[in-house]
Amino acid sequence: MLSERYRPETWDDFIGQPVIDEIVEACNDPWLFDGCGERWLFESDGIAGCGKTSAAYVAARALGCGDFAIERIDSRACVVADLRDLSSRMQLYGWGGNSRRCYIIDEIQHLNRDCQRMLLGILENLPNHVIFIGTTTSVTWADDVDGLFSRWRRFRFRKPSAPAIAEHLERIAAEQSLPIPDGFRMLSYVQGKYVDVGGNNIRACIDLLPDALRRYKSRAVAA
Repeated sequence: MLSERYRPETWDDFIGQPVIDEIVEACNDPWLFDGCGERWLFESDGIAGCGKTSAAYVAARALGCGDFAIERIDSRACVVADLRDLSSRMQLYGWGGNSRRCYIIDEIQHLNRDCQRMLLGILENLPNHVIFIGTTTSVTWADDVDGLFSRWRRFRFRKPSAPAIAEHLERIAAEQSLPIPDGFRMLSYVQGKYVDVGGNNIRACIDLLPDALRRYKSRAVAA
């Protein structure tokens, strides 16, 4: 998909997210890994596709984790046995220069209650070379497991401004040689996707762009 080609790989690739500056500053914090591992939560209030998972990978690399020392966990398929196995494996050092390991729990709110309890115990005993990064589109996901929600250093992602996304899409169209028909307004397209069902997903704006340009051109010709 087009959005995969343009998935952010460096901090400069993120669009309209002031929180990135906070994450970069955190990555350079001299107190990191001072006696224990790190627990970071990249959260947004119902906004999907705004860069949380991509930022988790970039942050892990910025903290010195090699690609083979970064593991993504699918919270929807996760069971207690998986976390028990993870708890034993995380004692091993990574392959990077500082031997760190990172575990990314995507959409952490989908963990079942037993997994949440298990995770709470894991977070209490992190080795100092380990970082956990959770992503979530629910800011109240762990309210029913006492103490779990408070264990994270939290970073709030916002919906990027429509003009910033429109400018980004114009660059993508130029790089992909996608002609923009006369009369097509990129900002109106982005704003339309924002209010549609599922339109808060920024990836959808990118993936549906080629089809939107073709359909707009077809309607213009037919008219």
